[in-house]
Amino acid sequence: MKESKTVIAFGLTHDEALVAQHAIINKVGCASQNITIITDPATILLLRSCEVDLVGVKAHATDQQQWAKLMPVCRFMKENNIKFQIIK
Repeated sequence: MKESKTVIAFGLTHDEALVAQHAIINKVGCASQNITIITDPATILLLRSCEVDLVGVKAHATDQQQWAKLMPVCRFMKENNIKFQIIK
């Protein structure tokens, strides 16, 4: 039996995390109650690939300052084989 993993909706604000949550629901078909909303980047940096199925990251392509804040989190996930999806 496959061990259950976590699906995460991440954004720098609660509203952005909610947008990520809705995108995951629409794209992956995951139920909202199965998605954890996170706004603290430090929490993402504690994840291991064996603990999470997917992280949806809300980013604004036109807001370079905000994207710069998200880049270290995305780089960490890529380096640690954590599947993530950028949501614009």
